[in-house]
Amino acid sequence: MSVIGRVYGLEGATLSGYHITMTADTLSRKTHRIRTLLEARLKLRGATLEQQAYKVGRSLPRGVRRDLLQVVRADIAQGHPRLGRMVDTARVSLAADRVEAHLKAIDPWERRKSSILRKLATVSAVGIAVFIGVVWWMWAQGRI
Repeated sequence: MSVIGRVYGLEGATLSGYHITMTADTLSRKTHRIRTLLEARLKLRGATLEQQAYKVGRSLPRGVRRDLLQVVRADIAQGHPRLGRMVDTARVSLAADRVEAHLKAIDPWERRKSSILRKLATVSAVGIAVFIGVVWWMWAQGRI
């Protein structure tokens, strides 16, 4: 237990089911799971979680992106001796769990199908607009 935990009487305390202290091993396991989910569900490849998070763009909701960036910052700080102690482990653990839960809910086949249907809808809307334009032009010329 850390000195801060002993001072504030947080030994063995939990925050809504999560332990206050999170070891570097736990964080690295969570980041590894998030990395594999990003690669499997969103097809985002990268050498590190930071590179994958940079590529996310608007594929994730704003709150999930914010949580992902919080996990990335904690992952980077974990390698530094002083910065690693400044990480709010309970908050990072909750953020990692929210990101993981959202990524597990994504269905790659459904995303692919929705993308194809959106493209087909766009093409059909343009086709209908062109058809209406041609019919109007022919009517204005007196050919119909």
